[in-house]
Amino acid sequence: MKSHPWSRIALIATCAFALASCGKTSSLQSPAGGGVTPTASDQAQIARALQEASVFVQEDLTTSSLPFEAESRGAFAAVRPWRFWREITDVQTTMETVYSNPDSAGRPLLATVTIHRALTGTFNLVGRVFSDTDTTVARIRKPLADDWTRRIALIRRPARNDTGLTRWRLAGTSGVDVRTQGGATRILSLHVQATGLDTTITDPLELHRLHRVFRVAYGDTVTVTATTQASDDVVLFRGSDLRRRFVNNGDGTHTFKFRSGRFQGLRHFAVDALSHGTLFDDTAAYDANIWAMIFSVEPVRMPCDDDDGDDRR
Repeated sequence: MKSHPWSRIALIATCAFALASCGKTSSLQSPAGGGVTPTASDQAQIARALQEASVFVQEDLTTSSLPFEAESRGAFAAVRPWRFWREITDVQTTMETVYSNPDSAGRPLLATVTIHRALTGTFNLVGRVFSDTDTTVARIRKPLADDWTRRIALIRRPARNDTGLTRWRLAGTSGVDVRTQGGATRILSLHVQATGLDTTITDPLELHRLHRVFRVAYGDTVTVTATTQASDDVVLFRGSDLRRRFVNNGDGTHTFKFRSGRFQGLRHFAVDALSHGTLFDDTAAYDANIWAMIFSVEPVRMPCDDDDGDDRR
C-alpha cells in the first residue's frame, strides 16, 4: 500500500485567517524572536493570500446543519433515532501568527497558519425513546462544544516581475480536525482508495503541498475505510450533497464508497465518528471526532502526480 506523499514542509510557524463565521474573531501575533521581524506588509500580504485562496482554508461540512436520516441497524438500544443533525450557534475564531527562516534583513521567508475555531451548539436527534414503562417519540438535544483546527503554510518569494519585490503565497495546507472538548472518540486513520490512488492518513493536521492534494477522476468511485478506537462507534460520511453512514465491519474499521461527481475542481469530504452513546443513549453526552480532507476532481490524472520533488509545477 502506497502512502500519500504528504510533504513535510519545513515551517515552524502559526498564523490565522478570519473565517466567515457567526462568532468573534481575535488575532494573536506570537513574538517573532530569533532575529525574525515581520513587517506590516508581511502581515497584510498573508491575510490577502489567505482570502484569495479561501478554498484551501475554509470548509462548511463540519458546521453543516443538514440532517442524517437514520438507518435501522444494530441491536436494541435506549434510543432508536430517525434523524439527527448538529446545530452550531456560535463560532469563536482565534488567529495566531509565528514567522521563521529570516533573510539577511531579518524578514521571515516562511510562515505556518494554525486556525482554531471553538464551535458551540447542540446535537439534535428525533426518534423513539424506550424505557421500562413507556415508549415515546422525542426530540433530544445534547450540548455541543467542539474544537476545530486547520494548518496553512505560506512562503515569501520574489514577485513575478523585475521590480525586486517579494510577496507571500500559499505553499501548503492540512486537513481539518474537529474534536469534542473533553471527548474520547477518535479517528485513528483513513485509508482512501480510487483509480491510481491508495493512501493512508494518520494525522489530518499534517501539512502537504497544494499540488499534492488527492486527485480523483470525475465519476470515479472512491473507497474510504476509517479506523476508530471503539468498535461500536457510528461513522458518517459528509459530502457536499451526500449524508450517509459507513458500514461497520465489526473490527474497528468502517467502510464507505462514493462517486467523485462530474463537477471538476476542489472540494472537501468529511468523516464524522460519533460515540455509540451519542446516538443511541439519551443520557450519554455528545462525543465526536471529525476529519475533513480536501481533494480535486479532475478529468484525467495529471503528470505531476508522480513526485519528482519539483515544486514549480
